[in-house]
Amino acid sequence: MKHHLMGNINTISRCAALYREARLEGTGLTGWQAPYLPEICSTPGITQDQLALRLHVNRSNVTRQLTMLEENGYVLRRRSESDRRAVEVYPTEKAQQMLPVVREAFRSWREKLFRDLAAEERDQLEDLLEKLARRAEEIG
Repeated sequence: MKHHLMGNINTISRCAALYREARLEGTGLTGWQAPYLPEICSTPGITQDQLALRLHVNRSNVTRQLTMLEENGYVLRRRSESDRRAVEVYPTEKAQQMLPVVREAFRSWREKLFRDLAAEERDQLEDLLEKLARRAEEIG
């Protein structure tokens, strides 16, 4: 049975998370938490709401993931001094040290996923998915 487009995209996303999970075993990070570290490390002080927007997840999910990241020593959260309603997120030294491992998990996944595609096919696919992602952001 053929999957439809959204089913295929969902399958790729879930398999990517499982792949990251296996690569990050023993670190205290899950495959779903991995995308948080590059965002937090590249933007210290990012708010929880900004993370939700960048990662396209709901705020309650961000709160749950950050709670686990904080418990495992990867992030610190502080109430914003300029906006007492906002919570800012900062990477710890542990997060900075783990960042290359996380990036390698992402890089390795992409390499394996695209292995059978010619460069032209990969470029075309990335262009098409970028268009769909922009449209999805407009709709959602």
